[in-house]
Amino acid sequence: MPLAVRLVTAVLALAGASLAASIVARVLAFVLIGIAIAAGLAVLGLACHVVAACRRYQQDTARLDAAYLSLAPPDAPSAVTADPVALRQALTDLLIPLLADRAGSAVSHGSHQHLHLHGLTPDQAAAILAELQARHDVGRGQDGGGQ
Repeated sequence: MPLAVRLVTAVLALAGASLAASIVARVLAFVLIGIAIAAGLAVLGLACHVVAACRRYQQDTARLDAAYLSLAPPDAPSAVTADPVALRQALTDLLIPLLADRAGSAVSHGSHQHLHLHGLTPDQAAAILAELQARHDVGRGQDGGGQ
């Protein structure tokens, strides 16, 4: 084979290889861009999945909290909402005769009475005070004492 033919064949092969390398470079650029887009979409999908899972967890937690709180006994009504002046007056009215009765020999013996009205409604406290007052009045009537 003559040298010119070999030279033309080598130049054509080199041109073909350079063309193939150029095509591969362009295709590889598009492949890399496609991989980057796919990775971005995968990260976006993962973030959406995490957000949805957190929302489901919060809803389940809220549902469990509501179920737990519905099982808890309701708070007892507080006497704080009642009129404190009426309660204080009833306690004073009861306490004065008790102190007067105890002023004699009972105090020297160290006996005393405590009233624990914690956690009672005003109606319950008033009923207890009325019963104690009635007992006190009956006791004074039998002893012959007066106010």
